[in-house]
Amino acid sequence: MPQLYRLICLFLLLATSVPASAQPPHAPCGVVDAIEYPIDISDTLRRGSDDFALYRARFGGNHVGIDIGFERLGEPVYAAARGRVTYADPEGWDTEKGVVIVEHIFPDGSTAYSLYGHMEETETTFFPLVNQCVEPGDVVGTIGAPSRGLPHLHYEIRGFMPGDGGPGYVTGNPAQAGWFHPLDFTELWRLRLSPAYIGSVTFSSAPTLPPVILDSGVFVVASGNRLEGYVVPGTSLWRSTTDGVITGLVGLPGDRVVARTRSGQMVMLQGGRYAAVWSVSGPEAPLLAIGEALIVLTDGGGVAAYMSGGERLWAVSPQTAVVSADPEERPPRVISFQTNGSEVAAVVQAGDEYHWRLVDSSGEILYETVFRDSPVTAPIPSGGWLALDGTTLYRIHDGQREALATISPTPGRWARLTADVTGNAYLYLGDAGASLLALDAAGDVLWRVRYPIPVGVLPPLVAVGGGCLLYTLDVDGMLNVFSTTDGALIDQRKLYAGGDRNGSPPARMLQVDEFERVLVGSGFLTTAALDGAVLGGEALSQCRLG
Repeated sequence: MPQLYRLICLFLLLATSVPASAQPPHAPCGVVDAIEYPIDISDTLRRGSDDFALYRARFGGNHVGIDIGFERLGEPVYAAARGRVTYADPEGWDTEKGVVIVEHIFPDGSTAYSLYGHMEETETTFFPLVNQCVEPGDVVGTIGAPSRGLPHLHYEIRGFMPGDGGPGYVTGNPAQAGWFHPLDFTELWRLRLSPAYIGSVTFSSAPTLPPVILDSGVFVVASGNRLEGYVVPGTSLWRSTTDGVITGLVGLPGDRVVARTRSGQMVMLQGGRYAAVWSVSGPEAPLLAIGEALIVLTDGGGVAAYMSGGERLWAVSPQTAVVSADPEERPPRVISFQTNGSEVAAVVQAGDEYHWRLVDSSGEILYETVFRDSPVTAPIPSGGWLALDGTTLYRIHDGQREALATISPTPGRWARLTADVTGNAYLYLGDAGASLLALDAAGDVLWRVRYPIPVGVLPPLVAVGGGCLLYTLDVDGMLNVFSTTDGALIDQRKLYAGGDRNGSPPARMLQVDEFERVLVGSGFLTTAALDGAVLGGEALSQCRLG
């Protein structure tokens, strides 16, 4: 994974070359070494409630914080992190009650301010004094009852206005106007304060597809019909729009990115500027790249390759009829379309059959077969592919399909699999028992464990690095690290994945290189690079591949 390796090296360079001027300045109350939430927010996370940047007509703007702790009048509110009080007024918002602001200085020299609004004092609980130092867990007030709503806490994190309660609402995107998403900010700094952290980038809008990283180090994000380029730690370089919703996105060498829209428009940008535009036809499917060739799925499971300027290189005929004459029959449906870097594998459903086709970079069909169930497929790093069809795990290599194992219990619809460099397979079954198991290259079971969370509505992403650690990323942003020796859960780290309104599970990403460097994005604002060697600890040092 040379691109991932270059990206991690860039993160490491930025992390280890912070200029002296960016080191923590004089911090009278000390530098932040831990960060928490001001109250218990488990009910907020359980409901998927997230009103940051939410437009409310009666206030004429977009919310700059989050509202939490409803109907918990009088409950204590705690300082989120070590810092200095810069504002404290029990009548700061008049009938909307009081406000406290705390300044926090972080290890990288940055300053942020946490704001606690709609608070009240009681006979025994008082607001802290301006310039007073507070520690995490120190009480700064209690949840109050504003005149225009139920009792709750308004919580903000921002980079300015240390002595002003602020507007509460703005006309634009608050993430572009100096505010931080409080949940995303908190989870990111929990990562940043850990030794496993390498680097991160934070976007101002949630992506709808996994971000693409160019060889220049620019992250490109697709959100609806918009493309935006960012550099670490979150500076926007350019923005562009297309003719419709973007359904595919790939990066090419030379700071180029290509997007495909739902209407079939293909757009290539270089350095954020339009370099080529053309059209293709076919179903909605991922956009792939092998070297300079852009690979698209065409109607009926055909495959076509284009140069970056729009010239067609080759095309492979459809696997099935493109459109049935019988309106009661379903047209072919794309199940998966993926590449291992040199080959493209496509699965298309036609009626009750699932057609699987493998095509190389020159357009030659290497192998075709039909499965009876919707197969789950994954490339094997040493060559070939794995395919889980119902309860049978197959290996496809050199034009042959070999049954490796019969899987029990029966995998669910959300089963996922991956393989390591030795040919071992790792399967999340998505069954009622939440099974996670490993098989060796001969198909024998190495271990079986229960997955740490119940079966959800969407499966985790799964990946293996050098072969000693297995990583999964859940839909809620939890990164799990397992030992491939025995399936033991070694570590868990969290990125905020957004709420019901603004999260984007299809935009999750999980990439791991052979050096256990992990690039993880939760489908929301932040993508982070972590050191898997730190996460793996003794399990990695004691691992022996054979």
